Amino acid sequence: MKSQNVFVILLITVSSLFQVSANAQSDSSAAKKSYFKVQAQYLSNSVYSGRKDSETVSYLTPSFGYFHKSGFYVDGELSFLANSISAGRIDEIVLETGYDFSIGNFDAGFYAGKYFYSNSSFAVTSDIKADIGTYFTFNTNIINVGGGADLLVSTNNDLNINADISHPFYFTVKDKNLSISPTAEMNAGTQSFYRAYYENRKFGFTTHGSNAKGHGHKKSGTTTTPVNDTSSIVTVTFPEQNRFSILDYEFSLPMTFDAKKWGIFLTPTVAIPLNPATYEIDGVLQKEKLSTSFFVKTGVYYKF
Repeated sequence: MKSQNVFVILLITVSSLFQVSANAQSDSSAAKKSYFKVQAQYLSNSVYSGRKDSETVSYLTPSFGYFHKSGFYVDGELSFLANSISAGRIDEIVLETGYDFSIGNFDAGFYAGKYFYSNSSFAVTSDIKADIGTYFTFNTNIINVGGGADLLVSTNNDLNINADISHPFYFTVKDKNLSISPTAEMNAGTQSFYRAYYENRKFGFTTHGSNAKGHGHKKSGTTTTPVNDTSSIVTVTFPEQNRFSILDYEFSLPMTFDAKKWGIFLTPTVAIPLNPATYEIDGVLQKEKLSTSFFVKTGVYYKF
């Protein structure tokens, strides 16, 4: 099934969920309050579906958003590189809007985001231009079961889906809440965005000196153009079709300390990638080397 057809089905499903939830939201919105949220987050390495660059890409990300009591929200963030020789550079800007709602034990929502990356970015997601998706979580007394789908817009469209199970533990200290939710997740999808990263980013920069990490050449179409006289010419092609496959398994331990107006969160994650890409460099067939990743996301937020 083509990504465009799946996207149409996704929109129809989201619209149906929105209509079903409208009455429930109108009944409960009076008890909720709209608020602004300021957040600062640190990500130790930018890993997406088990994929990562050969160099660690750490981000320090301040964000600001408005969350309406109806469930609609808008949010914007800036990600500064926190490591490498380019530390301090704005590497990513994200603008996102969405709608969240709950019906009994069922939580769901949809969102759309626009991404702006630095021309010098070497994050594996740096050729993604936009994202539209939906998610759901069904809360039971034993486990929570969730899933979602995303349409990623890059050189071609990608469809990515995920499924997860978790079991949250809740602790209350006076009026403050602590939650710990061991989670197992599977991600699957196509990888046009990842091919674009290989063609335009991984082999799309000029290497300088012995500390270069493999970002070596500026590619144009099916051939490459040297950036300067120190560059060599490399041609990157992908003989395989853009097939749908399982990308990784992830095991995480999200922890949140919520004091109503402010909070702290920490999520350590282990990502085990599957199905490495096969590609050719100057006609020589090669197989991507994937490795298990451990990364941490942590931050603080304040609501007003």
